[in-house]
Amino acid sequence: MLSKAAKNELVQEFNNVFKANPSVMVVEYKGLSVKELETLRANLKKADTQLKVVKNTLLRIAAKDTAIERINDLFDGPTAVAICEKDATAAAKVFVESLKKLPLLKIKGGIVEGSVIGESQISDLSKLPSRQELISQLLGLLNSPVSNFLGTLNQLQSKLLYALGAVKDAKEKENS
Repeated sequence: MLSKAAKNELVQEFNNVFKANPSVMVVEYKGLSVKELETLRANLKKADTQLKVVKNTLLRIAAKDTAIERINDLFDGPTAVAICEKDATAAAKVFVESLKKLPLLKIKGGIVEGSVIGESQISDLSKLPSRQELISQLLGLLNSPVSNFLGTLNQLQSKLLYALGAVKDAKEKENS
């Protein structure tokens, strides 16, 4: 049992985290073994996401005056909160993959970039490319026209050299 001071410190810590991180997902872990929960935590950590199990009343208090307050109704039953530090799609992918191995895991919903989302939207989010993949695709799109332009310039240079070579050959034939 936590002391009142420890609870206040925990509430303040979560309040600061909720204000700083725009993406939070809520899951129900009822029926999962400690080993399964630790595996889920490890997978989420690779996706820069923290999975925390905290009393619902403390979560509700910590959510006051933050965007997370809009999902207070999800803080019911055995609840774990996934705090996405960078890419919410990576966390969504981990949850959707984990559902295949852990049928007792239940995604309740959450907030991503200020928008309240449900279980189906988290599933849809998991199908999107990650932030890194999107950046790579964008750079590829930006690089393509430049590469094509450089290829065209090289072709023009080659054609010009062939034309100058042909003119040189023609001039040599005229002089001989």
